[in-house]
Amino acid sequence: MSDNTLLIEVGTEELPPKSLNKLRLAFGQNFAAELQAASLEFGTVNSYATPRRLALLVEDLCEQQPEQSIEKRGPSTKAAFDGQGNPTKALIGFMKACGVEDPKELTTAATKKGDYLVYRAIKPGRPLAALLADMVKSALAQLPIERRMRWGKQREEFVRPIQWAVCLYGAEVIPISILGIKAGRQSRGHRFMSQGAFEIGSANDYVESCRAAFVLVDFIERKTLIEKQITTLAAAENAYLEFDPELLEEVTSLVEWPVTLAGGFDKSFLAIPPEVLISAMKEHQRYFHLVDSESKLVPRFLTVSNIESRDSNLVVRGNERVIRPRLTDAAFFFAQDTKTTLLEKSERLKQVIFQTDLGSYYDKASRISALSGFIAEKLGVSKDHASRAGLLCKADLVSDMVGEFPDLQGVMGGYYAKHDAEPNDVVKGIRQHYRPTHSGGVLPNSDIASCVALADKIDSLVGLFGINQPPTGSRDPFALRRQSLGVIRICVENQLDLSIAECLNFSADLFNKDFETRDVSNYIIERLKNYYSEQGISGDVVDAATSGKTMDTNLLKIDDIVKTLQTFKNGPTAASIIAANKRVANLLRKADLNSLPESFAVDLATDEAELALKSEIDKVALGDVESAAAKLELLAVLQEPIDRFFDEVLVMVENEQIRNNRLGLLLILRNLFLEIADFSLLQ
Repeated sequence: MSDNTLLIEVGTEELPPKSLNKLRLAFGQNFAAELQAASLEFGTVNSYATPRRLALLVEDLCEQQPEQSIEKRGPSTKAAFDGQGNPTKALIGFMKACGVEDPKELTTAATKKGDYLVYRAIKPGRPLAALLADMVKSALAQLPIERRMRWGKQREEFVRPIQWAVCLYGAEVIPISILGIKAGRQSRGHRFMSQGAFEIGSANDYVESCRAAFVLVDFIERKTLIEKQITTLAAAENAYLEFDPELLEEVTSLVEWPVTLAGGFDKSFLAIPPEVLISAMKEHQRYFHLVDSESKLVPRFLTVSNIESRDSNLVVRGNERVIRPRLTDAAFFFAQDTKTTLLEKSERLKQVIFQTDLGSYYDKASRISALSGFIAEKLGVSKDHASRAGLLCKADLVSDMVGEFPDLQGVMGGYYAKHDAEPNDVVKGIRQHYRPTHSGGVLPNSDIASCVALADKIDSLVGLFGINQPPTGSRDPFALRRQSLGVIRICVENQLDLSIAECLNFSADLFNKDFETRDVSNYIIERLKNYYSEQGISGDVVDAATSGKTMDTNLLKIDDIVKTLQTFKNGPTAASIIAANKRVANLLRKADLNSLPESFAVDLATDEAELALKSEIDKVALGDVESAAAKLELLAVLQEPIDRFFDEVLVMVENEQIRNNRLGLLLILRNLFLEIADFSLLQ
């Protein structure tokens, strides 16, 4: 780094760990954008973050803006002066805006519309010190902060109260104010291991000065160190680490000087479902769990401390003492919950509201049960098992365990169903019915589980659209966007040959409220663009696939058409067929389709190209062909006669009978292509 490195550090009270890295990256991106907007040349922008600070190091930053050439065009020479040669109001206003008192300071520029007065000047660049305060303020104001805080008598708002601020350009302090705090060169070290405040000699010393104060300010360095520590310690424990990148990022955001230690718990707790133990360790204590060679949980854990203790055993015993009551509570909850069956628990769902206008969770479970059975019948799997799983899938919401560990809903229902000796299909259906729980998440891996998962999501979509509460740009409290993508993924990736329209209509009837399903259906179809865009498939392909004449909401069939069109679009015949379909669509758009003949009259044909196209169309029969690829292969033979037709035949002739006969032939051709997709929408 050179002497023209800028350091900005914003010291705070403990920042929210789950958003720390996002804040770090955004701060760097925002400030880089401010520098670009100010025309200040700079090198690399390095962003740093710990639980108590956000910081930037900007390398090779120019200390002053370049000179700017200013040119403003004013009124025409005719409009600038009156008959006596005095400046008009238009000229006076222009001169005032430019800071000019004498018209002689303006020049004249000749244009096609005449001569105009022009103001030209060289504006000197402003120094960095004069620009910096506003740039930092703007970069911080644009951070992705859900809720901002005020503190003391301050009017400023931020994610957490500001405690100190540093601003150095090389070794020089730039005494700007950052959120009400005057910046200097004094930072703060580790809360317990350092002497407290320390001074930074120059911006280039920042990282090492913090290290000397027991603060690893580089987020990536800290994260890499923790990953190395937990991997090494897991091996020393003769165990394996089930790596969780989200937990690693969160732990990195909680410590400034990471030290990883191993602890344990009584093996009697292993009688509790492992997901409970993992949740207690991960969600409540931020511990990393360990497994054996068969992926079974072992009674050991890894914890990342924020202090290098003289007696690490004391720290370990403290962590073991904290986790023990958590696990004891979990064992008690599990014992209590298994005293009643899921069916008995489901009665208590009558007291738990799903949505005010849509009833209780008992009502929802009853609808899911009926819809799951309907879907199972359509797919040819056990209706009884699907209905049973749907009926019991929400019962664990009233269990003590889920009350304490909400992230285990569904999972605990599966354990309780197994304890109740429910069939394996039912157990799996209950356990997996929330899947996928996030974008790219794991899907249900059985037919019954797929039925229940679809039914749950469709019930929410139909119900909330029915009471006019669809997702908006800013609000989606029931995660309907994720639910609709879940419906798409389950049908497509689990290969379910199912009409979503039929499922939506069946679901609507269960509410007894005269709900329409068209908007829901359209919403799911619209979400297909998001689904396929992640696979590199453009929106025009999806539009074409969903605009075909025979299109229904069988998402598996739509997927077949989309994949076929994507392959076709990159093929050698695509350009010609797409162009022909666009031309046909444009001609038919201008015609009165009701006046066109239903069949082509051979005796009205005057060109051999007409008869050739009619002959080839007659040979193409798509009715018995299932796949879109096979249909497209049959239609490919029409390329040559279509090209010949447009080369040799004038469609819009004056003779109405001949014109309508030719348009009728094109309508037959278009309908043939529409059995696959609307090729005219392809780009």
